[in-house]
Amino acid sequence: MIFFLISVLAGILTVLAPCILPLLPIIIGSSETKRHRVSRRSLVVIGSLSVSVVLFTLLLKASTLLIDIPQTFWNMFSGTIIVLVGLAIVFPSLWSRIPFVQKLSNLSNKAIGTGYQKKNYSGDALIGLALGPVFTTCSPTYLFIIATILPAGFVAGIIYLLGFTFGLAISLFLIAYFGGQLVNKITSHMGAVGSVKQIFGVLIILVGVAILTGYDKKLQTAILDSGYGATINFEESLIERFAPKTESALEKSSSVNIPGNLKRAFSKTEWSFVNPNIEKALSGGPGKDGIPSIDNPRFLPIDTFKHPDTVQAIVLKDGEDIKVYPYNILIWHEIVNDTVAGVPVAVTFCPLCGSAIVYDRRVEGETLTFGVSGFLLESNLIMFDRVHESLWQQSTGRVLAGRDLNIELSLAPFQLMTMGEVKKMYQNALVLSEDTGHRRDYGSNPYSGYEDSEGYVFPPSREDLRYPSKTIFVVFRFEGNIVGAPYLVFSDGTTFETNVERENITFMRSGDLFTITDSKGRELPFYFEMWFSFITQHGEKAIIFNPSN
Repeated sequence: MIFFLISVLAGILTVLAPCILPLLPIIIGSSETKRHRVSRRSLVVIGSLSVSVVLFTLLLKASTLLIDIPQTFWNMFSGTIIVLVGLAIVFPSLWSRIPFVQKLSNLSNKAIGTGYQKKNYSGDALIGLALGPVFTTCSPTYLFIIATILPAGFVAGIIYLLGFTFGLAISLFLIAYFGGQLVNKITSHMGAVGSVKQIFGVLIILVGVAILTGYDKKLQTAILDSGYGATINFEESLIERFAPKTESALEKSSSVNIPGNLKRAFSKTEWSFVNPNIEKALSGGPGKDGIPSIDNPRFLPIDTFKHPDTVQAIVLKDGEDIKVYPYNILIWHEIVNDTVAGVPVAVTFCPLCGSAIVYDRRVEGETLTFGVSGFLLESNLIMFDRVHESLWQQSTGRVLAGRDLNIELSLAPFQLMTMGEVKKMYQNALVLSEDTGHRRDYGSNPYSGYEDSEGYVFPPSREDLRYPSKTIFVVFRFEGNIVGAPYLVFSDGTTFETNVERENITFMRSGDLFTITDSKGRELPFYFEMWFSFITQHGEKAIIFNPSN
């Protein structure tokens, strides 16, 4: 009973969630300026939306057909219908003259535009049905219902789903009520009902265009990035305390206590394979894809870069070209999925532990695309792949959950340079464009001062005082060993030799280039990471050298 009440409350709170806020003009815009407290149009939209939520959920669980339909289809479906309804409100007479709409009207009297003119409410019903898939994507309670309760207990799942939908309907009813009063007040002062309706029609068109273009997701991300996420956190705390424990919701590996919010966020992950370290995973704030990876990077000439030359960058050789990924962009996206010299790579950067790593994305015959999970392990980024939704630790390149734990991503070679050094050495280099498809202030650093302070956002479970916690280490793998050395001790012209597994290893810095080679002269790929993260992730297994000693 108590989780039914939580489901009702979750439905009510859903309208305050970041993914719903941009859609509320549709509910308000369906209000009429008449004596009715809540217009019939609003009731039709709310009723059909509620039906759509239930039907869409049941179809999603009962059939694998919907699983294979990409999210872009639902965006196109919902966005197109919303735009058409908005046009019907703004241009009713023009709409009625469109031959295609006239034919539909003559055949069935259910055309969207005609519905608005003759008040048969078919347009309202259609827009409610179209919104169903959109209104069910950002409530942790809803996701918990479809991922765990429905498969394990169908009857209980239906009850909780109906409770969630009832709560959603209540909140939308209240919004329609107060929205209607607002519209009445505006029109009473303006004396122009048609003008107000057209204004809402334009808002509805803008919402539809945002869904079509994916801009609604960018707005949601901006809301989350601003720190707004209270309703989501509140729901998760209630689920942790009161959610019914079903067999499918329990850990398949009973000895590992997987964080509940992580498991809910990744319901498609195969939790039979779990690294025990995942018990320490914490939410970093933004949810899954809340920090959006760049999956289709664009590049511009290096002279278009307008930020200080002191900005650091990851530099890769792409055949005859040089590709540059500056930190001022990476700090906002953390992962760039790209192909360099014919090799699919993931250019990754975790601001909280200073780890800049490039990985080969090819794993067991598959090419993976990585996203940001929103979770951290000892302050380190947890990535997920979009093929299996397996979880990967950025620092180690190893699987944390979802597949064979022995799989390890291969390192790809790169250089770490300042933009000034890049401009001096590679005048024809190409730099990652700030036209990423996301709104970010690439001239500011949300972590400003962090690397120079002694504090942490998420304190590590252990501290090793041999080096200041945020000293940058250069790290490489060799013969199953993980080896690190403080990077800044390698000044220009420095050469340092040591032995790993009886093999001679040479560190050398010449000008702005840094190399690590084995006894046969082969270059070993390396990466960079703050000391506290390096030693926390690798512990006593790490081999440490200091050329200055």
